[in-house]
Amino acid sequence: MASDIRVSTAAPAPDDAGAGGAGSPAHPAHRPWLTALRDLVPMPDRYRDLRVGRDEARALLGCGDELLDRLAEDGLAHTGCADDLRFDYYDLANVALYSGAAGSVPLAGQRMMLRFASGTPATWTPPRHWALDWRLRCREPECPGGTWRIELPTPEVFGGSLGELECSQPAVREDDRLVVGRAASLRLTGRVTTSGRRAPLLSPIARRHFEALTAELRDGPYRFQWMHPKLRTDPAETQRLGIMDCTVCSLELQRRAEADGLTTRTRRGRYLGVLDAEHAWCEVLDDDGEFKPVDPVFAVLSERHRPPHEEFREFCAGSVPSRFLPWSVPAGRPLAVHDCPVGDGAWDNTFNGTTVKGNA
Repeated sequence: MASDIRVSTAAPAPDDAGAGGAGSPAHPAHRPWLTALRDLVPMPDRYRDLRVGRDEARALLGCGDELLDRLAEDGLAHTGCADDLRFDYYDLANVALYSGAAGSVPLAGQRMMLRFASGTPATWTPPRHWALDWRLRCREPECPGGTWRIELPTPEVFGGSLGELECSQPAVREDDRLVVGRAASLRLTGRVTTSGRRAPLLSPIARRHFEALTAELRDGPYRFQWMHPKLRTDPAETQRLGIMDCTVCSLELQRRAEADGLTTRTRRGRYLGVLDAEHAWCEVLDDDGEFKPVDPVFAVLSERHRPPHEEFREFCAGSVPSRFLPWSVPAGRPLAVHDCPVGDGAWDNTFNGTTVKGNA
């Protein structure tokens, strides 16, 4: 599961009691956070982006200034001071994920997204209907408008369907891609039906790699963390750091499986629900001639919250839930490319999938 859950700086932040400088006794409420900070694998310098201000950081962590200051004093990478503190988004999110603080956006979002794993298997795969709202914006404030090439979802690969999409800018559809000219931002809206599929993973080689990566994520040497998109495709660095997210895991599973002679592909997608999140997984050509998803990340993360159904771990080896919206885009590849005339083409986006009448 990747890490594009964002928060509004207007979100309320509860007060914290008790502060104190680095090395001073921690307030009891701060101790889990400081433990999470101690265990954090920080973003490497070349991938660190210290641009999250104090307001957004408080909203992301669901905390007050005292805790934020204490984290900075105890070593959380930052720049500036006082009201001008700036942090790296992924460092903040990873501290929150391991803090145990249900009020933090990353942990609350992860728990909410994985609630379905504790439900009955009959609820995991029926078709589900969604209203989509995807907004993309060039990060360059002075962008006069440039061409966008946007990859469209392909829910049909798992038995779903994509309805008509409306674009806020004039657009031309080219197969599974939308081309938009001379725009700094745009909005896509429409309807989609997603469908799940349950199938056993037959290949003993694929199963061995699923079990191995599941164990390595649960017990080490790898630690699940969110990370900068460019770090996800730097295998030497992620291996050195001992961290994985869904993209890193899917690419590593692909590497191991293909080294053993299996045919694979990776796929990007999104988990749809109350909170949406990016995801990526590896698909293995199984012994029965069918490509099947193999997802150690979901198997491991489901164990960290409410106990999953006893069949869910097995479900993650060969099956796909109907809450996943797939693209025919490999892990680590962008869902959109923007040709900004004055900037580097970096862009931000928000994606919402709202459930509509007819879902199970």
